[in-house]
Amino acid sequence: MWLIIALAGLVALLLLLLSIPLELVLRLDVGSGTRFNLRLEWLFGLITREMGKGKKKAKSVKPKRKKSRRARDFLNLMRTRGLLVQIRTLVTDVLSSLKIRRARADFTVGFDNPADTGLLLAVIGPSLILLPASIRHNILVQPSFEGGAILEGRAQAVVSLLPIRLVIPVLRFIFSLPTLRVIKKVVLPKWR
Repeated sequence: MWLIIALAGLVALLLLLLSIPLELVLRLDVGSGTRFNLRLEWLFGLITREMGKGKKKAKSVKPKRKKSRRARDFLNLMRTRGLLVQIRTLVTDVLSSLKIRRARADFTVGFDNPADTGLLLAVIGPSLILLPASIRHNILVQPSFEGGAILEGRAQAVVSLLPIRLVIPVLRFIFSLPTLRVIKKVVLPKWR
């Protein structure tokens, strides 16, 4: 009896933890130098992780034959019947579960030729209409017709995700027939 209560408590705790939103904070500063910052926050900001700020490892020289073999093996796995459809479905489900909470952008753009700057803004301006109204009003792209090439500004976005919404799409992907075929292709040769 106690075992069932303990397991039910663990499942309830896991569901509660998966119901806490995960936030991805993106920052981009362009100007004298380009800086990109990506921060992952969970438990309402108590747990944070900076992404992309690790030490770069020294590259070791590998034989070209292994790289081409890995690429060939990867392409063979991707040719598994139905796998691309399953990957597309998984990506679509993950992207549909993302929610953009905040987005701000303020850029100044210009080319050497003012006509090129005008053409760029003729493309950017109407494409902003495709964005939701809450985001569209926070995006500002200003032209610079002074005759010099310029790209300056900053952008920030906060994307929210409830991890519990990913459970069903991930399980559907893992237990799909194409994924099981790929696992069979990868695991069986290593056991022989």
